[in-house]
Amino acid sequence: MLTRQDIIIKWTTISVVTLLLEVLFTLLLGDAVIFGVHLFLPPLIVGIVASLEDTHAGAFFALACGVLCDLVLPGVFPCLYTISFTLAALACSHLAKNVVQPGPLCSLLVSALTFLFVDVFIMAALGLADRAPFVLMASVALREAALSCVLVLVCHPVLTLLHRKFTI
Repeated sequence: MLTRQDIIIKWTTISVVTLLLEVLFTLLLGDAVIFGVHLFLPPLIVGIVASLEDTHAGAFFALACGVLCDLVLPGVFPCLYTISFTLAALACSHLAKNVVQPGPLCSLLVSALTFLFVDVFIMAALGLADRAPFVLMASVALREAALSCVLVLVCHPVLTLLHRKFTI
């Protein structure tokens, strides 16, 4: 059992490493457009952390990441990332605990699942407003998720190492 001080150190470290990953990603690939889409890192981090940690901790981390994303990124509607990341974290935690053992394959699956949650909310909001056809939205969502999931190769080892460092 971790003490309160250990828990604070653990989540502070995970938060700082997450921010460093995001800064590094922004510096190296922030403006990159591949096949007409930008890569997006936060869903990967949320999904991987949710699959490694217990359900409550993963959901709170996803909630915090969602709030930060909603504050700094434009969304189709308010609280888009807060809602979708939190729901995705709950589903990812369930998937990692009951279906697929945590590892690289699990990280890839939960990252894709997190993208699915975000994209379903975006597609529903845009579809209800008749702003874009479904086929076009699905094409962009699939390309974005597929290309961004390549970054699991970097995120999974880093976040797994942190998880193992703080797990007794």
